[in-house]
Amino acid sequence: MSPEPRIVVVGGGLAGLSAGIACADGGAQVTLLEARPRLGGATFSFRREGLWVDNGQHVFLRCCTAYRRFLSRIGAEGRTFLQPMMEIQVVGADGTTGSLRRGTLPAPLHLARSLLRYPFLRPGERLRAMRAALALARLDPSSDRLGQRTFGEWLDQHRQSPAAVESLWNLIALPTLNLPAEAASLALAVKVFRTGLLTKRDAADIGYATAPLSQVPYWILVAFRAIDALQTNTEGPK
Repeated sequence: MSPEPRIVVVGGGLAGLSAGIACADGGAQVTLLEARPRLGGATFSFRREGLWVDNGQHVFLRCCTAYRRFLSRIGAEGRTFLQPMMEIQVVGADGTTGSLRRGTLPAPLHLARSLLRYPFLRPGERLRAMRAALALARLDPSSDRLGQRTFGEWLDQHRQSPAAVESLWNLIALPTLNLPAEAASLALAVKVFRTGLLTKRDAADIGYATAPLSQVPYWILVAFRAIDALQTNTEGPK
Protein backbone atom coordinates (compact mmCIF):
# COMPACT_ATOMS: atom_id res chain seq x y z
CA MET A 1 0.00 0.00 0.00
CA SER A 2 1.51 3.35 -1.04
CA PRO A 3 2.19 5.85 1.75
CA GLU A 4 -0.10 8.81 2.22
CA PRO A 5 1.21 11.71 0.09
CA ARG A 6 2.41 14.80 1.97
CA ILE A 7 1.82 18.25 0.50
CA VAL A 8 2.85 21.72 1.65
CA VAL A 9 0.68 24.67 0.58
CA VAL A 10 2.29 28.10 0.90
CA GLY A 11 -0.20 30.89 1.60
CA GLY A 12 -3.45 30.87 3.56
CA GLY A 13 -5.56 33.04 1.28
CA LEU A 14 -8.65 31.76 -0.50
CA ALA A 15 -6.53 29.98 -3.12
CA GLY A 16 -4.32 28.32 -0.52
CA LEU A 17 -7.25 27.28 1.65
CA SER A 18 -9.18 25.80 -1.27
CA ALA A 19 -6.06 24.04 -2.59
CA GLY A 20 -5.31 22.57 0.82
CA ILE A 21 -8.85 21.33 1.29
CA ALA A 22 -8.91 19.79 -2.20
CA CYS A 23 -5.63 17.96 -1.54
CA ALA A 24 -6.82 16.76 1.86
CA ASP A 25 -10.09 15.58 0.36
CA GLY A 26 -7.99 13.63 -2.15
CA GLY A 27 -6.26 11.73 0.66
CA ALA A 28 -3.11 13.80 1.18
CA GLN A 29 -1.60 14.93 4.46
CA VAL A 30 -1.44 18.71 4.02
CA THR A 31 0.50 21.39 5.86
CA LEU A 32 -0.49 24.96 5.08
CA LEU A 33 2.02 27.76 5.78
CA GLU A 34 0.95 31.36 6.35
CA ALA A 35 3.23 34.21 7.45
CA ARG A 36 0.42 36.29 8.95
CA PRO A 37 -1.16 35.39 12.29
CA ARG A 38 -4.51 34.99 10.49
CA LEU A 39 -5.96 33.21 7.49
CA GLY A 40 -7.93 34.53 4.54
CA GLY A 41 -5.21 36.52 2.73
CA ALA A 42 -6.72 39.70 1.28
CA THR A 43 -10.11 38.63 2.62
CA PHE A 44 -10.33 39.86 6.19
CA SER A 45 -12.10 42.31 8.50
CA PHE A 46 -11.03 45.09 10.84
CA ARG A 47 -12.82 47.30 13.34
CA ARG A 48 -12.95 51.08 13.00
CA GLU A 49 -15.00 53.41 15.21
CA GLY A 50 -16.96 50.45 16.54
CA LEU A 51 -17.86 49.07 13.10
CA TRP A 52 -16.63 45.99 11.29
CA VAL A 53 -15.18 46.73 7.85
CA ASP A 54 -14.64 43.92 5.36
CA ASN A 55 -11.81 43.78 2.85
CA GLY A 56 -11.66 41.39 -0.07
CA GLN A 57 -14.61 39.29 -1.19
CA HIS A 58 -17.35 41.83 -0.40
CA VAL A 59 -19.99 40.17 -2.57
CA PHE A 60 -20.30 37.16 -4.85
CA LEU A 61 -22.73 36.14 -7.55
CA ARG A 62 -24.71 32.97 -8.08
CA CYS A 63 -22.44 32.24 -11.06
CA CYS A 64 -19.39 32.12 -8.72
CA THR A 65 -19.84 28.38 -8.41
CA ALA A 66 -16.31 27.50 -7.25
CA TYR A 67 -16.43 30.07 -4.45
CA ARG A 68 -19.88 28.89 -3.37
CA ARG A 69 -18.66 25.26 -3.31
CA PHE A 70 -15.76 26.38 -1.11
CA LEU A 71 -18.15 28.08 1.33
CA SER A 72 -20.29 24.96 1.43
CA ARG A 73 -17.26 22.72 2.00
CA ILE A 74 -16.03 24.66 5.03
CA GLY A 75 -19.52 24.92 6.49
CA ALA A 76 -19.78 28.70 6.07
CA GLU A 77 -22.63 28.83 3.57
CA GLY A 78 -25.06 29.48 6.41
CA ARG A 79 -23.23 32.73 7.17
CA THR A 80 -24.06 34.17 3.76
CA PHE A 81 -27.15 35.52 2.04
CA LEU A 82 -27.93 35.03 -1.66
CA GLN A 83 -30.65 37.06 -3.34
CA PRO A 84 -33.53 34.95 -4.68
CA MET A 85 -33.68 37.44 -7.57
CA MET A 86 -31.08 40.04 -8.58
CA GLU A 87 -31.96 43.59 -7.57
CA ILE A 88 -29.46 46.47 -7.48
CA GLN A 89 -30.62 49.72 -5.94
CA VAL A 90 -29.02 52.76 -7.61
CA VAL A 91 -28.95 56.27 -6.13
CA GLY A 92 -27.86 59.22 -8.26
CA ALA A 93 -25.91 62.25 -7.08
CA ASP A 94 -29.10 64.32 -7.18
CA GLY A 95 -31.02 61.83 -5.06
CA THR A 96 -32.77 60.08 -7.96
CA THR A 97 -33.34 56.41 -7.21
CA GLY A 98 -33.76 53.47 -9.52
CA SER A 99 -33.04 49.78 -9.68
CA LEU A 100 -31.84 47.02 -11.95
CA ARG A 101 -33.93 43.91 -11.33
CA ARG A 102 -34.12 40.74 -13.32
CA GLY A 103 -37.42 39.44 -14.56
CA THR A 104 -38.77 36.04 -15.57
CA LEU A 105 -37.88 36.14 -19.28
CA PRO A 106 -34.89 34.05 -20.43
CA ALA A 107 -31.48 35.74 -20.66
CA PRO A 108 -30.61 38.24 -21.99
CA LEU A 109 -34.20 39.51 -22.11
CA HIS A 110 -34.58 39.14 -18.34
CA LEU A 111 -33.28 42.71 -17.87
CA ALA A 112 -35.42 44.34 -20.58
CA ARG A 113 -38.24 45.55 -18.33
CA SER A 114 -35.79 47.00 -15.83
CA LEU A 115 -33.81 48.82 -18.51
CA LEU A 116 -36.96 50.29 -20.04
CA ARG A 117 -37.74 51.91 -16.67
CA TYR A 118 -34.19 52.90 -15.72
CA PRO A 119 -34.54 56.55 -14.63
CA PHE A 120 -30.96 57.62 -15.30
CA LEU A 121 -31.30 57.25 -19.08
CA ARG A 122 -33.53 58.91 -21.64
CA PRO A 123 -35.88 56.65 -23.66
CA GLY A 124 -33.55 56.54 -26.67
CA GLU A 125 -30.57 55.69 -24.46
CA ARG A 126 -32.50 52.82 -22.88
CA LEU A 127 -33.29 51.27 -26.27
CA ARG A 128 -29.68 51.66 -27.44
CA ALA A 129 -28.47 50.08 -24.19
CA MET A 130 -30.72 47.07 -24.81
CA ARG A 131 -29.40 46.69 -28.36
CA ALA A 132 -25.82 46.94 -27.09
CA ALA A 133 -26.50 44.25 -24.48
CA LEU A 134 -27.83 41.91 -27.16
CA ALA A 135 -24.78 42.61 -29.34
CA LEU A 136 -22.45 41.98 -26.37
CA ALA A 137 -24.13 38.62 -25.76
CA ARG A 138 -23.31 37.57 -29.33
CA LEU A 139 -19.56 38.25 -29.07
CA ASP A 140 -17.23 35.25 -28.91
CA PRO A 141 -15.16 35.55 -25.70
CA SER A 142 -12.43 33.34 -27.18
CA SER A 143 -11.75 35.72 -30.07
CA ASP A 144 -8.23 37.21 -30.01
CA ARG A 145 -9.54 40.39 -31.61
CA LEU A 146 -11.42 41.36 -28.45
CA GLY A 147 -8.17 41.90 -26.58
CA GLN A 148 -7.08 44.56 -29.07
CA ARG A 149 -9.86 47.00 -28.14
CA THR A 150 -11.16 48.65 -25.01
CA PHE A 151 -14.67 48.20 -23.74
CA GLY A 152 -15.16 51.95 -24.01
CA GLU A 153 -14.33 51.93 -27.74
CA TRP A 154 -16.86 49.17 -28.30
CA LEU A 155 -19.55 51.03 -26.34
CA ASP A 156 -18.86 54.21 -28.33
CA GLN A 157 -19.22 52.24 -31.57
CA HIS A 158 -22.61 51.05 -30.31
CA ARG A 159 -23.78 54.60 -29.61
CA GLN A 160 -23.68 54.47 -25.84
CA SER A 161 -23.84 58.00 -24.46
CA PRO A 162 -21.59 59.23 -21.61
CA ALA A 163 -24.64 59.03 -19.34
CA ALA A 164 -25.23 55.40 -20.28
CA VAL A 165 -21.57 54.50 -19.71
CA GLU A 166 -21.47 56.28 -16.36
CA SER A 167 -24.79 55.18 -14.88
CA LEU A 168 -25.17 51.72 -16.42
CA TRP A 169 -22.08 50.09 -17.93
CA ASN A 170 -19.58 51.37 -15.35
CA LEU A 171 -21.97 50.31 -12.61
CA ILE A 172 -20.89 46.74 -13.46
CA ALA A 173 -17.45 47.35 -15.00
CA LEU A 174 -15.87 49.29 -12.13
CA PRO A 175 -16.42 46.74 -9.33
CA THR A 176 -15.73 43.67 -11.49
CA LEU A 177 -12.92 44.84 -13.81
CA ASN A 178 -11.45 47.44 -11.43
CA LEU A 179 -11.33 49.84 -14.36
CA PRO A 180 -13.78 52.17 -16.07
CA ALA A 181 -15.06 51.06 -19.47
CA GLU A 182 -12.74 53.46 -21.30
CA ALA A 183 -9.67 51.65 -19.92
CA ALA A 184 -10.97 48.07 -19.59
CA SER A 185 -10.23 45.26 -22.02
CA LEU A 186 -13.15 44.36 -24.25
CA ALA A 187 -12.22 40.68 -23.84
CA LEU A 188 -12.53 40.85 -20.05
CA ALA A 189 -15.72 42.87 -20.27
CA VAL A 190 -17.30 40.27 -22.55
CA LYS A 191 -16.35 37.53 -20.08
CA VAL A 192 -17.83 39.42 -17.12
CA PHE A 193 -21.05 40.59 -18.77
CA ARG A 194 -21.73 37.31 -20.58
CA THR A 195 -21.07 35.16 -17.52
CA GLY A 196 -22.79 37.37 -14.99
CA LEU A 197 -25.65 39.01 -16.87
CA LEU A 198 -26.29 37.82 -20.40
CA THR A 199 -26.15 34.00 -20.46
CA LYS A 200 -28.17 32.71 -17.50
CA ARG A 201 -31.10 34.53 -15.96
CA ASP A 202 -30.10 33.92 -12.34
CA ALA A 203 -26.31 34.24 -12.73
CA ALA A 204 -26.11 37.77 -11.28
CA ASP A 205 -28.12 37.15 -8.12
CA ILE A 206 -25.97 38.80 -5.44
CA GLY A 207 -24.66 37.17 -2.29
CA TYR A 208 -22.73 38.51 0.67
CA ALA A 209 -21.45 37.46 4.08
CA THR A 210 -23.76 38.11 7.02
CA ALA A 211 -20.84 38.14 9.47
CA PRO A 212 -17.43 39.85 9.40
CA LEU A 213 -15.15 37.89 7.08
CA SER A 214 -12.50 37.40 9.76
CA GLN A 215 -14.94 36.39 12.48
CA VAL A 216 -14.37 32.97 13.95
CA PRO A 217 -15.38 30.53 12.66
CA TYR A 218 -16.03 32.03 9.21
CA TRP A 219 -12.50 31.83 7.78
CA ILE A 220 -10.41 30.32 10.53
CA LEU A 221 -11.83 27.53 12.67
CA VAL A 222 -14.54 26.18 10.37
CA ALA A 223 -12.16 25.76 7.45
CA PHE A 224 -9.91 23.50 9.47
CA ARG A 225 -12.48 21.69 11.53
CA ALA A 226 -13.85 20.60 8.17
CA ILE A 227 -10.75 18.53 7.44
CA ASP A 228 -8.74 16.59 9.98
CA ALA A 229 -5.85 16.14 7.55
CA LEU A 230 -5.04 19.84 7.18
CA GLN A 231 -2.47 21.25 9.59
CA THR A 232 -1.53 24.94 9.77
CA ASN A 233 1.49 26.98 10.71
CA THR A 234 0.74 30.70 10.97
CA GLU A 235 3.87 31.67 12.89
CA GLY A 236 5.74 32.72 9.74
CA PRO A 237 9.49 32.44 9.18
CA LYS A 238 11.78 32.63 12.22
